[in-house]
Order: sequence, then C-alpha cells, then structure tokens
Amino acid sequence: MRPQEPAIADATPPPGPLRAVACTSGGFYGALVLQRLRACDRIEICAIVRSSRVLDPGFGFLRGALAQVRRSGFAYALYLWCATTLADWLCGARRIGRVRMRAPTTPVLTTRDVNDRQGLQFLADCRPDLLVSFFFNQRLCEAALAIPALGCLNIHPSLLPAFKGVDPVFQARYHGGSPIGVTVHFMSPELDAGKILAQRQVAAPAEASIFETTALLFGEGADLLAARIDRVERGETGTAQSGPGSYQSWPSRDEVRALRARGQALVRASDLMHLLTGRTPRSGA
Repeated sequence: MRPQEPAIADATPPPGPLRAVACTSGGFYGALVLQRLRACDRIEICAIVRSSRVLDPGFGFLRGALAQVRRSGFAYALYLWCATTLADWLCGARRIGRVRMRAPTTPVLTTRDVNDRQGLQFLADCRPDLLVSFFFNQRLCEAALAIPALGCLNIHPSLLPAFKGVDPVFQARYHGGSPIGVTVHFMSPELDAGKILAQRQVAAPAEASIFETTALLFGEGADLLAARIDRVERGETGTAQSGPGSYQSWPSRDEVRALRARGQALVRASDLMHLLTGRTPRSGA
C-alpha cells in the first residue's frame, strides 16, 4: 500500500529567499553544490535529505558495496568510495564542509527511501518553495514531486537528453565524441526527462579524471541554477528536451577496463590532495 500523500504546500511563495530542500548523497559533489547554493542570497536551504542508499533501498552498505563491485569492478567501487565516504571525511576537515547526517540547525533526513511515509511527511513539513536534487541516487515519486510550490529541479552533469542515468560523465568519456556539459532541469516521474531550465557546455580538459570532471560540472550546475533562480520565481517551467536521448545504467567491468586502458583515470591522488588544500574545480571556459 502506498503511503498517504501529505498536503501540498501553498503554490504562492512568500517574499524573501526561496525555501529549498536539498536532496543529495553527500560526498564531495554534494558538499560542493550545497556550498555554492548557500552562497546565493535568493535561496535558503531549509532542510536536507541525505541518501543512505547503496544501489538498492533494501541493501545495507556492505551488501550494496559488494553488488557494486560485482557490477562495475573494484576500481570503480573504490572511485565511488573516494567520491563519497572518503570525500566526506576530507570535506569535514576542510573549509568546504561535509553534508552531515545530522545538523544542529538545519533539519536533516537521512533515508534509503525518500518516498516512504516518513520521507513524504518530512518534505511536507518543510513547506518548501523548491526542491533541488544533485548527486542524489533516488527517484522521487509523483507525491514527492508535487510538494514544493515551484517544483523540483535537478542538476545533471550532461547535456540532456544525452547520457541520462547514473554517472553521465563516465559514459560521455567512454563513448567519446560528445561535448561535456551540465543541465538544470525540472524533475518529472520519468528519469532525467523533465523540461530544461538551463544548460551550459563546459571546457573540461580531456586528461581530467572522472572525479575532477564530475566535480567541475556539479559546481558549474550550482552556479547556473543560482543565476537562473529568478526565472523559477517568475514561474517559468523550462523547455522540452529535444528528443528521448539515451540512458545508461552503472558501467560494467568491461567498460571500466576499456576506459582505463585508454589512459582515462577515475580518480587521482592529486584530486584528493586538492580537497585537503581547499581547492575546488573551476571551468576554464
């Protein structure tokens, strides 16, 4: 039985900054976007949904990690650990700050399923104007999408409709020949299929690791969203995507081996050292 749907917030946002719920899996990408959104005076992060899911809502960390290794191999699973768990520790030690499981002032819900009764009630209680998703490994159901007064936005590190799904940066590098960029789009029940608020092609060095490129795109996406937030306040709903595009799931072991054989790194020690020194990627474009 589906959980009872909570009441939907008033469609008219109050004066002042837009109240936004941030949905993320944390790690460096989550911390980077959250830092930049908090710097925007038109956005107030009123709550955070932190995903604790690893692949499947029924998996614990160990079972999910083993399933990821079976699917994508040890090297890829290590990359994800560096981008999430290890990055959390490093961000917590430096000025960027980690996305915490609990916070003294901002309400935080840590959950494997934001669509369950607790998750829907948490969103409804926040009465948000907006929900912003970034590096979030859960799909929102229609009841969740209907709660924010002005809709739900997602930062996706590809030029949609190309490379929908998980890890679009890996897929863009693996398939080659496609420009690198980021899309801010309204969310719909179909994955990565909603109308586009803004897009930006980004000059990412070909030799940059998947980690560095993904961080660059999420940072650019956060800046792009902040620059277009006035359009959301005016009620703009975006432009339909140009076609169905393409969808890719988690990379296979063979795909990871093939990409690394071309000299493409998933993550480098220098990427992690940059976190310790407080450096965040910036586009050269």
